[in-house]
Amino acid sequence: MNLNYNKEYNKAIRAWLLKNYNYAKLLSEQKLISRVCPVCGSQQNHFFANNGSLNYVQCNECSLAFMNPAPAGDSINEGFQGDDAIVMEYFNIMMKYKTALPEKPDPLIDNKLSDIYRIKSSGSLLDVGCSVGDFLHKAKYFYDVEGVEVNPFTAAVAEQFFTIHKNYLSELKLPADQYDIVTLHQILYGVPNPVGLLQDIYKVLKIAGKLYINTPNSDSFATEFYKGQVNHLYGYTTQQVFNRKSLERLAELTGFRLLTFRTEWLDIYTTDILEYMQNPQLFIHKRNCYVENYEEKIAAEEALHSRLNYSLGNRGNYLVAVLEKV
Repeated sequence: MNLNYNKEYNKAIRAWLLKNYNYAKLLSEQKLISRVCPVCGSQQNHFFANNGSLNYVQCNECSLAFMNPAPAGDSINEGFQGDDAIVMEYFNIMMKYKTALPEKPDPLIDNKLSDIYRIKSSGSLLDVGCSVGDFLHKAKYFYDVEGVEVNPFTAAVAEQFFTIHKNYLSELKLPADQYDIVTLHQILYGVPNPVGLLQDIYKVLKIAGKLYINTPNSDSFATEFYKGQVNHLYGYTTQQVFNRKSLERLAELTGFRLLTFRTEWLDIYTTDILEYMQNPQLFIHKRNCYVENYEEKIAAEEALHSRLNYSLGNRGNYLVAVLEKV
């Protein structure tokens, strides 16, 4: 079952998010560091959104939306490695509600596999930021898989099944030109140096190797409607939000070209809109589980969205792209 339709899970995530918000407020009162655009380096930007505590700006050159000012990059990286109690609490919630290992998926329709499988259906695959290995359990049926994970708690779970490299990619000294495919599932938004990450990935990919990216989309309908209260800007963990233009710029700067691009998930529900308008002090995008039958209502609306089968163009809440090393 989709965890978004599980009331107890939603209650746990909502409680965790409230702690996240409180810590974001504390961060906003501390000395933060002014940033240039972490993709193109431009100092020119304009206001994008405020999530109640922290500001996000949008680069005038490449259109990347990013937190500014922000915590130091070293403190962010230390948090990923287990020093952030709030981040660790999230991983504990995920493990508590973790479902059974997935069966062999149909790679042509599975939304985590289909984009890359249609381009490259076999070979070696490295999942960077693999967490507990959920994607690796799907990909193992089609690829020779390994993972990279810096958090010792989640790495310990994944390495029960797979080869897991337990450090930052920049520190691992993996062989050059080693992998056919590298995947980044919901990782790019949280790293302090996205250019450095893609440069490290470039080194370990074979010539014409493929990089799959799934990350929040700053051009989404949901971001336009909810602004600073959109789920992408919860708390303090999002460092930047890409759109097609900023992703293409990132690819250009790091030796990649864009092969495919799409967006997915509307993430706008009438149930949420009513709460956003009527109870703004309680509203949390996609986590309003205090509403009676909330999960059932969201599931019904999501089913309707699927049946309508409309095109979101570049306005879905997440972008999905495949890049190629050139």
